[in-house]
Amino acid sequence: MIMPRLYIKAKDLEESDVVKVFDDKGKEVYYLKDDFIATGHRIKIFLAGTISECGYVQEKDGGNGRLKFEFAARDKFGTVQRDWMSRFQKYDIAYDEDWVVKGDAVIWDYSVVTGSIEVMKVESKPYIIPGQALNMTDTYIIDVDSESDVLISLAFAFSLYALNKYQYQ
Repeated sequence: MIMPRLYIKAKDLEESDVVKVFDDKGKEVYYLKDDFIATGHRIKIFLAGTISECGYVQEKDGGNGRLKFEFAARDKFGTVQRDWMSRFQKYDIAYDEDWVVKGDAVIWDYSVVTGSIEVMKVESKPYIIPGQALNMTDTYIIDVDSESDVLISLAFAFSLYALNKYQYQ
């Protein structure tokens, strides 16, 4: 079975307020947009070519001045914050599945497991996104275990991105 795969151009994430997300055929399937009006940091996830919001990542108060981000897609949601008691990169994830991050989420090189099952793998590497010929770029690649978890996995990946980006600001 082939895992669903999403592609994001790394430079778009750093340089733009709108980030396109492509599938394995090079078709834009989602786009993400920073919402400057919202209190705190908020990233909205939209279906490509529409104004239909289908997910989001929202900053929340984690207590004691710590950041927490809520991630949601359709009827699924959870929160993630850094485990400040650990010297290592470790996260407290509140989600209806026991997700654990293994690897380095700061540089987009990690997997998410529940028990011994890998539900998501994220990596960063120079890659030509299918359908985007002659456009070799650093690319974030998200492999998801099942088609039904693609959107919540995308929201989770961006909640980790936001948490690591804004934790010291």
